[in-house]
Amino acid sequence: MSVKNKAKDRGHNGRIRRKYTSRHKWGVHYNKSPSWWVTLFMTRPRRREEAHLCRLLCREAVDADEVIFPLGNHKPHEYYW
Repeated sequence: MSVKNKAKDRGHNGRIRRKYTSRHKWGVHYNKSPSWWVTLFMTRPRRREEAHLCRLLCREAVDADEVIFPLGNHKPHEYYW
């Protein structure tokens, strides 16, 4: 059953009340790596590796059939904690 879809969850103008739109919930941000750390140690190295492979392909330094790009959305998991 939906929590946000009731008349008591709406304001006088019909919009959902502010208490239901908060991005910060208690207990959600615990045990997660900080975003600056994820960017610095997970996202940037992967982008750097992909950019390097693209440059090699453009220069024709390697054969396109031999290049293996990182698969999917799996970041190199080096944990902060």
